[in-house]
Amino acid sequence: MPLILAIVLVLLIATGVGGYFVLMGDDSSAPAADRPANAMPRLWEAPSPLSQREGQDENGLRSMWFNNDAVIYGDGEGVRAYDRKTGKKKWTVKTPKGAGEVCAMSKQPSQDGVGAVVFDAGGDDCSYLSVVDTDTGRTLWSKNLQDDSGAEHRPRVVVNQKVVAVTIGTTYAGFSVSRGAPAWRLTSRGHLCTNSVGLSPQYLAVMSDCPDAKPKAQLALQDLEYAGIHSKVTGEKRPIEQILSDLPLTLLMRDDSSVDPDRFIQTYTKEGRPDHSFKLDGELKDLAFDSRSTYVDEDEQVLVAQYGANKGLAAVDLRTGKLLWKKRGSVATAGVDPEGLIAVTDSPDSGASARDPLLISIGLRDGKEKVRGALYDPKHSLPAPTPCRSPGTATTTSSTSRVSD
Repeated sequence: MPLILAIVLVLLIATGVGGYFVLMGDDSSAPAADRPANAMPRLWEAPSPLSQREGQDENGLRSMWFNNDAVIYGDGEGVRAYDRKTGKKKWTVKTPKGAGEVCAMSKQPSQDGVGAVVFDAGGDDCSYLSVVDTDTGRTLWSKNLQDDSGAEHRPRVVVNQKVVAVTIGTTYAGFSVSRGAPAWRLTSRGHLCTNSVGLSPQYLAVMSDCPDAKPKAQLALQDLEYAGIHSKVTGEKRPIEQILSDLPLTLLMRDDSSVDPDRFIQTYTKEGRPDHSFKLDGELKDLAFDSRSTYVDEDEQVLVAQYGANKGLAAVDLRTGKLLWKKRGSVATAGVDPEGLIAVTDSPDSGASARDPLLISIGLRDGKEKVRGALYDPKHSLPAPTPCRSPGTATTTSSTSRVSD
């Protein structure tokens, strides 16, 4: 149910347009003259104006969470909940005193229904963290994490059952979900370290190169739900671009030794030991890892990501680095279910352009498509997925910086 409900929002996110977000149901309605037989009628719609901040697509807006009976939607206008069946607004997250518009949201809430929102703390500095109950919209606690290091435009925040973790400015820290008590804070191994950091709901990955420390180069993997370092990999020099998945732990890394850095996929075992690694060369160079369209299936050991300049898709075997399939055209992805990857496209494998965007499932290993329905709109006004950015400039969940000691 959540995947189907989210489809049209994913479509609007992919195109970067304002207007309305529309949730599709499976009810029947009177047929229209041009209504396709497999049309998925509207369930309800709600306004979603586009803000200047969202147009930059840097901070995880627009975003959607689900709980038992509501869909929680966030954009530059705020974070609010709608009844899943009727579309009636249930609540809006209260803006903290002294804060401004919403800057970012955690991609997902925790399994216990706790989500995190980052507000502008003034001066276009996205550093005001609020943690909310997704059942009621009540703010559990808030913190202003301004650190006087300059305005923060790209905060990152994740939530699990125990910890809310953030990278805001030079603050790399975790706080308890329940009361916001400090759980951990990242500090540097030396005075002259260059660090790259990846953040996900389960892990903090830090590659540090420290001329004044031993070992000089080290990758540390920290489990965010539990104190201490999960594992250390000595001699790892490749900076981290982002964490692509927790299951298995999958990092996107690069080699900065040349003008045109090579990129690598590196997976790790459950014990934190390096497992499979391959370079993104040949056709794999055209992969782009947007957080909204990158999926890893643990059972199939398959990575799916954007491909090419026209926002296509491709799948890679994580064990071998082999390209399993690729699709041209434009596709917006929404998740994985038992039938495969769920996506929206206007140009399916049949070769014919669809008048209305189509909801399809794609086999993870064979790439075979199955049309599940048309996202029908009487005015045919739902946009088709289009490129948001050029390959190689995808939003990441990492940063390179000097961590204070």
